Amino acid sequence: MRRVPHVWTARFQGSSSHAGATTTTTHTTYPPSLVAKIYDPVFFDDGETEYDEPFYLRDLTLPCEVEAYRRLGPLQGTKVPRFYGYFAAAVPAQQGRTVYIILLEEVSGRDVRAIVPPDVTEKVCAKHKGAIVDAALSLFFDILACGVKQLDMYSRNVILRPQQHVSLSVSGTRFCETKECLLVHEVDCNDLHMVMVDFEVVDFKETDTSFSEQAVQRTHVEAAKSNYVKRWLENGIV
Repeated sequence: MRRVPHVWTARFQGSSSHAGATTTTTHTTYPPSLVAKIYDPVFFDDGETEYDEPFYLRDLTLPCEVEAYRRLGPLQGTKVPRFYGYFAAAVPAQQGRTVYIILLEEVSGRDVRAIVPPDVTEKVCAKHKGAIVDAALSLFFDILACGVKQLDMYSRNVILRPQQHVSLSVSGTRFCETKECLLVHEVDCNDLHMVMVDFEVVDFKETDTSFSEQAVQRTHVEAAKSNYVKRWLENGIV
């Protein structure tokens, strides 16, 4: 609760209760379930205000996130959540006080922090660690190619979408040769489709499509990989 934005799962008013149904307004088609990210400095942890002014943080981070999604339009729905808009809303129970909201796709899956909790990383084999970090860093550079440098590059902000091979596999299917590996039956190293979330803290760069070119990207990934294996999966910095 000490952060300016608070994240909730929400339903679009008037959407059908039938699974998969969508609601169409004049301009936008909304899915029945969304993520509402509410920027509300009033509930910022008092203990933090000695160092950070919450209304200033709101005015800094909200436009930053909106601009990031604008630049990341080509990746929306695949590598970043689909962005459904930015709104100001009155809170009737609080004398009409205004809060700001962005609506985003609700991405199914688990974040890397949940897949590999810091206290069990020693039970994950090198193959799985390498595959997860490879996929996350490739995603980072695909986003950088659009001119958005993620500065909050932590494992909690990278979500692994549900894996078809895992859901369809028979019981006992192994995805590595280390039988003691925590992810031996849980994560297919060849089916890693990841999504980046949370663009409050980014730098904006010139668009550079070379970062998404396979050969160039591979060089950058290899240069950063060992550092992220240690930061994310071995030292538990999440």
